Amino acid sequence: MVTIAGSGMGGYNFDNIHLDFTKYEIIFCDQNFQTDLENVVKGSFKVVKEEISKNLDKEILYIVSGSPTFFSGAILILNVLKKENIPFKIIDNTSSLNYMLAHEGVSLVKTGIITLHGKNDIDLENFLVKDYTFIICDENTPKLLKEAMQFLDKDDFSITLGEQFGYKDEKFSNTTLDSMILNPPKMPYSLLIKRNYKPLPNISSEDSIEHENGMITKSYKRHISLQVLELQPNQLLWDVGAGSGSVSIDGYKRYKIKTVLFEKNEKRAKMIQNSLSKHKILNTKLQIGEASELYKLEKTTPDRIFVGGGGMKVISELDYLYERLADDGLMVANFVTLEHLTTAINTLKKAEIKFDVKSISLTTYKMSLLLPEPERVMYQIIVKKEKND
Repeated sequence: MVTIAGSGMGGYNFDNIHLDFTKYEIIFCDQNFQTDLENVVKGSFKVVKEEISKNLDKEILYIVSGSPTFFSGAILILNVLKKENIPFKIIDNTSSLNYMLAHEGVSLVKTGIITLHGKNDIDLENFLVKDYTFIICDENTPKLLKEAMQFLDKDDFSITLGEQFGYKDEKFSNTTLDSMILNPPKMPYSLLIKRNYKPLPNISSEDSIEHENGMITKSYKRHISLQVLELQPNQLLWDVGAGSGSVSIDGYKRYKIKTVLFEKNEKRAKMIQNSLSKHKILNTKLQIGEASELYKLEKTTPDRIFVGGGGMKVISELDYLYERLADDGLMVANFVTLEHLTTAINTLKKAEIKFDVKSISLTTYKMSLLLPEPERVMYQIIVKKEKND
């Protein structure tokens, strides 16, 4: 029998575990726990997992910090036990999540949960999607959040800080990201962020996005492009020649992706900034300047690339952009002139890169007279990067 017990909040010890430890032949725990018991095996999760699998014929106690069912290695152990039909027992304990929500009087169903402890990527599927977001933190969390939330206004969210739960010095306070960067909280700590705004509709109308005349991808063409990009949550999109930024804006709102936008025109870049703020777009970066120069300096690796502008310099470097894609990445480039389309095709053919071309033509009708109002034909090049390319 394997018993998995949570140690609750506070220090790395067994003080909050009310069990008869003499019943167990071996007790496993993290190497940070402090105990005088002799039958204890300490180690990293990898070590503990291996040792448990070797001793499944014994009476085992596995102690984890906090709650065993909350962001714990115990979940992986449980999956192994279930697969092998090994009997087990779970003894839960108070988690920092339950403690924080109880103190603030917040319902779990209204709360998204993410961990940034030891991580540099924010799970956008659960970040500021619900009324509240609970975050497990480390020393880098405030800076990471500030970068991800740069296009939010200070009144768009409120932060409750909980420090050292279970210790004598535990503390709740209201704070800001700037305050935490200047005066780092005491570890361990957690955050509860209240979202003070209501998200706008996932499909943005043209008049809700600032743009110059003709410098926006029409909504129906925009959504065709987003579908062809086959976006998945938390993927990184490069939006080259962003124009109004509409593809990135709806890409985040519909699919919860990260974005890097490249736009050389300073007036349009200012419009993009205003729209990113209006639509509450998270985890995005705007690069202002010549795209063909800036994306060579960009250190990230995109899962998807959308080319909506950038001129001949960008089009003649589609082979370079292809090389920057992650394995299994996808690039979609839209064109309205045969000159640009021809240059793009020749560039990819010369580099021996496989591609598909689509022609998209839509016609709208004026209701008063039912007269057709044709749109310009849009040509779309689609390039898939296979793993062995």
